[in-house]
Amino acid sequence: MKKISILFLLVLLMHINVAMAEAQNNIVTSPNKTFVVGIIHDPPFTMKNDEGKWSGINVELWSQIARNLKLDYTFKEMPFNELLQDLRQGKIDVSVAALFITAEREQLFDFTIPFSNTRLAVATLPEAMDHPWWAAIKIFFSWGILKIIVLFFLILFVIGFVFWLIERESNPDHFGGGLLKGISAGIYWVGSTMTSGTCFGVSLNSIPGRIMGLLWMLICAVALSAFTAALASSLTAHHFMTRTINTEALRHMRIGTVKGSVQAQLLQQMGGNYTLFAEEEDVLKALMDKEIDGFLYDEVSLHYYGEHQYRRKISIYPTKLKRLPFAFGLSKESSLRKSINVSLLNIMNEPGWEFLLARYGLNENFEVKQIKSARKGRVFEFIEE
Repeated sequence: MKKISILFLLVLLMHINVAMAEAQNNIVTSPNKTFVVGIIHDPPFTMKNDEGKWSGINVELWSQIARNLKLDYTFKEMPFNELLQDLRQGKIDVSVAALFITAEREQLFDFTIPFSNTRLAVATLPEAMDHPWWAAIKIFFSWGILKIIVLFFLILFVIGFVFWLIERESNPDHFGGGLLKGISAGIYWVGSTMTSGTCFGVSLNSIPGRIMGLLWMLICAVALSAFTAALASSLTAHHFMTRTINTEALRHMRIGTVKGSVQAQLLQQMGGNYTLFAEEEDVLKALMDKEIDGFLYDEVSLHYYGEHQYRRKISIYPTKLKRLPFAFGLSKESSLRKSINVSLLNIMNEPGWEFLLARYGLNENFEVKQIKSARKGRVFEFIEE
């Protein structure tokens, strides 16, 4: 009797599990349910063309998930800040806008698993951070270079003085005529041979002088190469330093970003001079009008703008802020979460995922490699850092 009771309980539990699974599946695939999907214009993640049709990497990804789960849905376009509010209040079921995952947002609504992460960057007017010529001038007059120049003139004086001591008796035509004239001739010979390898108008007559002159030319050849390499290295290092903006630099800039975004929260935490706008286009317009110095946003979106309607109008500089993961947003306790995550993982593990990323000029870490224009079919190259 005890064995029969246990067997009965096991069969009952199996039926309950099957019923729960079927109920959950019915919730997801119910033909009577049309899910409301919030969306904003945020290229290349979500883009709306002139005919009102949506495209972009997030739109394609969501469309594939909806096909896999047999979901009926409708897009609802809204400002970003309103999208967050409606998702929190359950007025929309899903957000296909790329939402960064933060602790604050996790308390307000749910997320799918993150499907990638990206850096934050700043868009400025071209070369607003540092023009290449101005960067070179600043490096040339930096304290390190000034020390080298002072050392250079000191070496010229010392070596010129030594040549005067050696040549003054055997070569009075060039090194005679008093202390000042003789030392100046020595300095002239040393400087000329260092820069051009020869000296016209002043010659060395004594054997010790010629031996020392040959040794000096060899030293100059090596030293000049080392100095040129050091200067080139400094210019390169400065170039990459100016391409990465740190937190302190952000505090001293007039920064703009989208209201309600993670970037807005970061600016509020850092302090400084910042302005919040309703839409991305509003921030870019303010940047063009020089109302702000920079637009803090995700690097992928800024590069897209920089190679399309704002081509040659803005420059993009990555920041030293930490990378942030992003995902689809879901209303709290959403019945879709597990099903979407399973479908999302399946898509990301298929070869087609790499093709989808490549279509929008991205690699597996959402680093910009190239952006492809859907309208004109052109491909724009970017250098990965």
